[in-house]
Amino acid sequence: MRRFACIGLLVLMSATPSCVLLQTCWALVFPAIASTGGKDLHLRLPDAAKTHLQNDKRWAADQLGTSTGTLGSHGCLVSSVAMACSNLGVKLTPKELNERLKQADGFQPQGWVVWNAIPRVTDNKLSADYHPASRHALMDEALEHGAYPVVKYFLLGGIQHWCVIVGKDGQEYLARDPLRDDQEPVKLSALTAKVYAVRVIRRVVAGDGETMRQ
Repeated sequence: MRRFACIGLLVLMSATPSCVLLQTCWALVFPAIASTGGKDLHLRLPDAAKTHLQNDKRWAADQLGTSTGTLGSHGCLVSSVAMACSNLGVKLTPKELNERLKQADGFQPQGWVVWNAIPRVTDNKLSADYHPASRHALMDEALEHGAYPVVKYFLLGGIQHWCVIVGKDGQEYLARDPLRDDQEPVKLSALTAKVYAVRVIRRVVAGDGETMRQ
């Protein structure tokens, strides 16, 4: 049963862009973790005190990569990564990051980000870590080292969505959500009960190798 769920999920994913309607079979293939947990930490990473909204009129209508989606409809991941890059010193709007990724072959046809393109679009200043399994330890370690976890969860109706983590208060992760125009970061637990994927945007260090795709 698990095998057929995996095959069906891969077929669906191959035909659709980044923030699209997926069936709950994703949870059968990629186990989730709770949106709270891990170390008891109290820290806030540098945060521009604003959220890059995917539906900002300055870029909402822009095509996402070469996909059929736009930044406004499917740009949650690009918007979240743009916030992480900006907080790490490479100032990028979702529009600018989208254009750079296009020029650097940084998208798959569905609009998925090719993670090993991140150094190419940030002048080798930043990198992206792909983790096949979600763990609180990965998120906590990233935050403690000044890196930004970008996490996936599901909205109502099974639509996958991404946001960037900018801190932690005890067991509560603090997030910037590209669908919400909040003055302050919000608790991840207010957005979702589960996290289904974790990627980490960080500064490049010596010995970095190739990273994987979304």
